[in-house]
Amino acid sequence: MRLSIGTKLFIAIFLTSLLTIAAALGLVRYQVQTTYLDFVREQEQQYLDQLQQNLVEYYQAVGRWDELRNRRNWFIFQQRIGRQLEDDAPPPPPDAHGRRRPLGDIRRRTVLLDPQHQIIQSNAASNEVPDVEQTLLLNGQVIGYIGLYKRQGFSEGSRAARFLEQQTRGLWWVALGTLIGSMIMSYLLARQWVKPIRNLQNSTRELANGNYKTHIQRVGSDELGQLSHDFNQLAQRLQQHEQSRRQWIMDIAHELRTPLSVLRGEIEAIQDGIVEADEDTIHSLHQETLHLQRLVDDLYNLSMSDNGALSYHKEKIDITQVLLETLAQFAGQLEEQALELDTHRLSKTPLWAMADGQRLQQLLQNVLKNSLRYTDTPGRVRVLSHAIQGMAEIVFEDSEPGVPDEALPLLFNRLYRVDASRNRATGGAGIGLSICSNIVAAHEGNIRAEHSELGGLKIIIRLPLLPTKSQGIRSL
Repeated sequence: MRLSIGTKLFIAIFLTSLLTIAAALGLVRYQVQTTYLDFVREQEQQYLDQLQQNLVEYYQAVGRWDELRNRRNWFIFQQRIGRQLEDDAPPPPPDAHGRRRPLGDIRRRTVLLDPQHQIIQSNAASNEVPDVEQTLLLNGQVIGYIGLYKRQGFSEGSRAARFLEQQTRGLWWVALGTLIGSMIMSYLLARQWVKPIRNLQNSTRELANGNYKTHIQRVGSDELGQLSHDFNQLAQRLQQHEQSRRQWIMDIAHELRTPLSVLRGEIEAIQDGIVEADEDTIHSLHQETLHLQRLVDDLYNLSMSDNGALSYHKEKIDITQVLLETLAQFAGQLEEQALELDTHRLSKTPLWAMADGQRLQQLLQNVLKNSLRYTDTPGRVRVLSHAIQGMAEIVFEDSEPGVPDEALPLLFNRLYRVDASRNRATGGAGIGLSICSNIVAAHEGNIRAEHSELGGLKIIIRLPLLPTKSQGIRSL
């Protein structure tokens, strides 16, 4: 049988209350019996003390026990003592037959012995030994003994038995009332505690159906409250990812549509005889095909980078050397676009790090390509590097045009470009810096964009350096 959380909570709380009530009932009942038994023993001791005093007085007056050997006389003698003891106490309740029995079964357990321990009066067997025994002394001489046999429980209908029965009945009624109250409280508490869980269940179902705008009202600061907060955070993140996914698809479709439209237009123009398939036309088609190929390759690399599927083979590498090699590759392109390269502030000492040389070069190339595409000519590109706080810091700066403040934190988003209408001959698809961000993250570094003093963009890359004692390590 499948039980809900509410039912389980109700059963758990109710069983706990039931066990607590049962334990409390047993403890109270035991305490009542013990206390009442102590009270009865105190009464019995008072009876014995009074009986001892009266028997000594009786023997002093009569000088023998003969008259008390008669059971009727012995009964009257005990009854007189009972009335003496209860003169100052309220009358006891009547027994089952409507008779008032002041001392219950104490008379039946009383034994009177002579100085030789011979029984004068007793209701027990002749070989039974009294549980309590007191000596009767007259002028220092033993004249007999008085004692009580051990109690075998309270006789049915006695005052003690009826008292304990009333107390037990009262305890059972209290336990029943407490149990009913516990059931009601268990139900209310279980329903109250399960309410946020049910809300979470319904909201999770909405989330699974694609409704990312669902929201749970946070109640309290306990674990359920924190869970509600985490759920809201999850729903918000999923909504952002869904928006990013839709934007990603729209951007890809937009980026692919343009070169495909150009190719289609030129091919149809050739088919219609408007344009001849000469060398210039074929070159234009080839350029658009290369542009489309680069776009597809960039998208593939970005998807691989986002999924963490790019392979990294890290080894001990001098970042300064990799940077110099990359700058040498771009020296001709920078010169063609009349971009002055400033490398006077490059580090003169090796910057050793555990890195993938190929991915590190890809990172540096993407940043330099970004400067080549967007820096006005003539212009200037400045590159510097140094060690700071156990990190290798590489800075790329270029001259105008600059980037608006609101665009700086968005530059590393996939397919983001500051000017979406920029000429495609110079502008990229907005993928290169996204790949840079993923490569830096894979090397446990960080990358950010700022305004450059030269009037353009400033890209700051930080990668962790190897500790000095690790200089002898060659690879992972």
